[in-house]
Amino acid sequence: MASEGRGGLIAQLRRIATAVEVLPEVRDHLDKLDVHVSEMSAEVTRMREGVEALSGKVDGLNAGVGGLDDQFEGMRGEVRGLDGHLAEVRRLLQPLQALGGLGRIGDRIRGG
Repeated sequence: MASEGRGGLIAQLRRIATAVEVLPEVRDHLDKLDVHVSEMSAEVTRMREGVEALSGKVDGLNAGVGGLDDQFEGMRGEVRGLDGHLAEVRRLLQPLQALGGLGRIGDRIRGG
């Protein structure tokens, strides 16, 4: 049994030695991951700065266009008021348009 205990111990030591052999490779992978994480952290920082700069610009834009709603509403009312004037102009032009279709007289009226 003593030899079994020794064999078991030696087998365990071999497994430990095999596991320890890969530690440099694991360290290299961890070093690469650490570099990658540092690069990503710097990129995230740049992106945050960019987002904050855009946020400031959007806030300025919103402040600049905030009063346009009232102006557009006023313009809508003014345009609606023009509808009546356009209808009157069309009514007044109707006889002239009829004359425009009368051959040479129509050509003269059109400037021909």
